[in-house]
Amino acid sequence: MNFFDYIKNDAFFKPLTLKYKRIYYDCIQILIEKTKELPVLYESDAKDSITVYLKNIGISEAKKDLSDGADAEEDIEPDESSIELQPAGILSLFRECGWALPREIGRNGEYVVNISIDCRKLMDSLKRMTEKAEEGMMSNRIFSMYDTIKYAFEEDSGRTERPYTNILVPLIREAAKLKDELTDLKESISSIMKAVIVFQDINSFGQFIMKDEMLDRFFSEYFFVKNNGLIPAQISFIKGRLRILRQEETCERMIKECSEKLQLGYEEARERVERYFAELQYFLSVEYEANMELIDSRINNYYNLANTRIMLMASNGARMEAAINDFLNAVSEMPEEEQDAAMEKVADCTRIVNQRYVGYKSFEKNKRMKNEGENIGLVAADLSEEEKSLQTEKLFSSSLNSYSVDRVSAFLDVQLGSEHEMSIKERKIRTKEEILMYAAAMLYANNEEFPYEVRLPEETVTTEIADITNMTIIKK
Repeated sequence: MNFFDYIKNDAFFKPLTLKYKRIYYDCIQILIEKTKELPVLYESDAKDSITVYLKNIGISEAKKDLSDGADAEEDIEPDESSIELQPAGILSLFRECGWALPREIGRNGEYVVNISIDCRKLMDSLKRMTEKAEEGMMSNRIFSMYDTIKYAFEEDSGRTERPYTNILVPLIREAAKLKDELTDLKESISSIMKAVIVFQDINSFGQFIMKDEMLDRFFSEYFFVKNNGLIPAQISFIKGRLRILRQEETCERMIKECSEKLQLGYEEARERVERYFAELQYFLSVEYEANMELIDSRINNYYNLANTRIMLMASNGARMEAAINDFLNAVSEMPEEEQDAAMEKVADCTRIVNQRYVGYKSFEKNKRMKNEGENIGLVAADLSEEEKSLQTEKLFSSSLNSYSVDRVSAFLDVQLGSEHEMSIKERKIRTKEEILMYAAAMLYANNEEFPYEVRLPEETVTTEIADITNMTIIKK
């Protein structure tokens, strides 16, 4: 549905386009805060709050143009000239544009001011966007997804009663917000890089690096998500439980609930649920890592740019490498006598001092450890077959296998989506990792834990990376 079909009020954004838009925005925020403090906001209380605000900003300031110095005659809308900066006029404007509901008489016979739900949601979004008070948003999104999926598998979990509403939808919503946070992160790096280019002296650049709190918060949140060992473990846990959840009875209940809640047919509801699962798996397996790598690359570019900028400002804009290169090229073209004369003049202009420092390690004597006659050799011992098997299993569990059964299954889940089977010749393979994933699927074809059946015809497919048998992959 289009937003304006939902609002059904063409004047909804009118106060934000008028001359005194700053005053109207502050007034509606004040009224919203008042409705949170008082059980019922009467019109007299609303007028008193607006009156106090107008007095605090000053009558002269309220009457002058607050639209960044624009010409008053050109800036005033034709219908705004009749609106006075008085509490009654402001409330009347809010009711006209749909920010406040029509007048309603309360229990004591006085009019009540009710802020519309649409206005509350809009102003809450604008307030969150401008204040930026929340920190650690990326990690909070991941923690929320982890808590949701973990609690869904606990015994007697309330989320399983309505799995579509209480499990799948919250996961999709948090994943979308996490994707937005990653996008904001990438854009923030670009703005920082643009700010670095503007600086013309090393003092202002140093102030930017040392005292900019936004810069510190930005990098601390990124490095927390990147380097904290808890985050990758939680993402891996979420991906594993999503794969299990997709194959259990809960998935069938999700489809039925989605069909009833959204009034869809069974097939449409099933396709929607399957699409949500595929989007979650693809985002956590591919998009998240790709975004983090891109952010890492941009941060490295930022550091390189900052380093280059410091070098240029420290050398007063002169690139010493280029100057030395030009000098040596010019000297190499001179006759031998002129070369000697030029190098002698350079030697007179250059002073090279060899500096050495003496530390405690220079004269410290190494002390030999006395073993007091004890045998310090390694003890030879035989391991039983059971101990050998335990050590081998521990070694395999601690080593990272990029092409394990779980990783290949997650990759094929993303590739198939809601489809039942696929053929390689229908897909475009551009990377080495993709071709190795399909090759690993051939190896796991006879593995009982592998949830796919692989058929290998005699046809060969030529890709950008390598030639491979045109296999057909079918869900078991």
